Amino acid sequence: MNNEKEIKYTKGNIPIDKELLNKYSNVREMIAKEQRNIDNLIKLDSNINELKDIDIYKLTIEETKDLAIKIFNNHNSNKVFENKDNKIIVNNSGIRESVQKTFHNYSQKKFLKEHLLIFSELVNIIEHSELVAQSIENKGREKYNSWNYYFNNLKIDDKEFLLEIEIANMHNGENHFRMKRLELIENKKTVAQTGNTANSNITPAYELTVSKDNIT
Repeated sequence: MNNEKEIKYTKGNIPIDKELLNKYSNVREMIAKEQRNIDNLIKLDSNINELKDIDIYKLTIEETKDLAIKIFNNHNSNKVFENKDNKIIVNNSGIRESVQKTFHNYSQKKFLKEHLLIFSELVNIIEHSELVAQSIENKGREKYNSWNYYFNNLKIDDKEFLLEIEIANMHNGENHFRMKRLELIENKKTVAQTGNTANSNITPAYELTVSKDNIT
């Protein structure tokens, strides 16, 4: 029985790097190994107008999704960003999915304000994030080819965070923002808050083959 899976790739997708492909067996391992030097942080303004005089923890999930979209649209003039010549699209669907994952994960929802603030600086964050791992689409969803995991460091008020962003290589050749995680950094060590979230398992490398034409 052949257990190999061939990764799909469409022109326009973020190229597959054989050094990053299925580098880690799960998200916890990736976060533990990829803590970046935190001397150069992206600092976020925590006093944006959209969050003034509002108790975000009293909002419904749909109201929170609408607020996230509003924050993104008010603070970003474009929806297509670049990271090392790769175009990454942020649309309402991706924002809603990200909020959905945050809302239903206790360890992430307690950072709900910080998650919402990220949407105000998403262009800066995406353009300066580092690609640290990639994996195949292992749930049989035909619209996705593969996944890309980006890391960055944030400072919000007096707190420092490790930020993980997941970008999907789509079947149509586009690359879409899909979700994010925050890990609180204490004494320059992250406090694991991953919980049970989507794509928590990264498929081992032995389960796939990749055409040499699609590897950088």
